[in-house]
Amino acid sequence: MYEVLKPATTSLLSSLAAITSVALLNSKVIAFAISGCVAGTAASIMLCPMEALRIRLVSEPEFAPKGWVQGLRRMIRREGVLSLWKGLAPQIYKQVPYTVTKNVSFDIFTRFAYRMAIGYGFSMTHTTKLTIPFLCAVFASILSCISSQPGDMLLSLVSARGGEDRTTNEIARDIMRSKLGFRGFFVGLKERLYHVGIIVTLQLVLYDVLKRLCGGRATGAH
Repeated sequence: MYEVLKPATTSLLSSLAAITSVALLNSKVIAFAISGCVAGTAASIMLCPMEALRIRLVSEPEFAPKGWVQGLRRMIRREGVLSLWKGLAPQIYKQVPYTVTKNVSFDIFTRFAYRMAIGYGFSMTHTTKLTIPFLCAVFASILSCISSQPGDMLLSLVSARGGEDRTTNEIARDIMRSKLGFRGFFVGLKERLYHVGIIVTLQLVLYDVLKRLCGGRATGAH
């Protein structure tokens, strides 16, 4: 969805820039960020039920000892279908920054890296075209993990054991009032960096390689 929206959003903003004479609108970074926001919101709606079930099974193993199918049925029977989207707000707080940071930073990093490589006279060999996306994916994974950690913390607390009927805002206030304060949103960041870092790095590298195999242009390459 992000990849499909990029050219459409860029074209729309270019037209708006021409009509309004606001040069700032004619920016690929803004177009990419908007595309990431839309893609992240769509992903949040689709992922929310699975995230809610996953967190419930981890935080409350006795809830569904026979597996996720039993867990899904019990959640719907006891709390209703809408309970699967109870964590939609924190899911958006997590997924939108995650998607925007991951995809946009990967686009920017690879674009800059290819320019630097060409400027320093590096030949675009197969190794170079794998090394650049890999290194850029590592940096993008770190940024996406940091930007989405507060949302992930809220989502975990809302979904764990049904969230104890607390709203997302109430949970956020409780975290801020704790001894850790704002740092409370980043508890577990180190462990999540390993988890998300590996997943995002592999995801972005495979995404770039498969895109090229399908005849597309390498991310960031001109």
